[in-house]
Amino acid sequence: MSDKGLSFTGQSQLLSKLLLALSLSISFSTAAVASVEQEITEKIKLINENIQIESVVVSPWPGMYEVTLISGEVIFSDKNAQYMVVGQMFQLSRENGFVNLSEQKNQLKVKAVLAAVPASEQIIYPAAGAEKAVITVFTDIDCYYCQKLHKNIPKLQASGVTIKYMAFPRAGVGSPVARQMESIWCSDDPAAALTIAKSKREVPKVECDNPVTAQFQLGHKLGVNATPTIFTEQGVKIAGFASVENLLADLGVKE
Repeated sequence: MSDKGLSFTGQSQLLSKLLLALSLSISFSTAAVASVEQEITEKIKLINENIQIESVVVSPWPGMYEVTLISGEVIFSDKNAQYMVVGQMFQLSRENGFVNLSEQKNQLKVKAVLAAVPASEQIIYPAAGAEKAVITVFTDIDCYYCQKLHKNIPKLQASGVTIKYMAFPRAGVGSPVARQMESIWCSDDPAAALTIAKSKREVPKVECDNPVTAQFQLGHKLGVNATPTIFTEQGVKIAGFASVENLLADLGVKE
């Protein structure tokens, strides 16, 4: 008998059976993924129990799973954890050419991490007029290119760029530079104190509960290894500073 000839009761029963079958299919699929995640995790742990795994998810690569480590490294594994590839995944398309899917995912992560940092823990120089772009800069007061960038802050602000500074003392936590940066973040006017320090002048010592150490550690987690390291609001990393013109071009901002 066709579905058309079914009574209302018969149609309801058929629909119920289809929904039950779909529910069981989804449950089985979810359980299968959980099982694969567990198997991959356990096999990696057998090789080295110190490896910390953040997540195991299905990747765009058919039959492969994306294993992200706490360190930020990514491994692509088959469902049996027998074959693995370390590196980045690209997608080739006629419209966009080679698209780095791994980098796109990392940018989303960076974007979320930086968005979660309270504005009160950053030193912010707001755009003058309409805001066209926002950058987060991991900086060191004793760095030549950081000082060069800072001298151009007024030009960037005038072009509609907001600059959010975060501390990254290259000499490490506890170093004289780190101590001075702590005083900057603790001062009554951190923006003015930072300008003073980047003009190679001493900042009065001030102590408080400050975010310098936490920001230094966060920088390392985001792959910062030099200053200035600039991140766009979308999580795109720009290493170094050459000129205002180059930076604005990278940001897609017209003067």
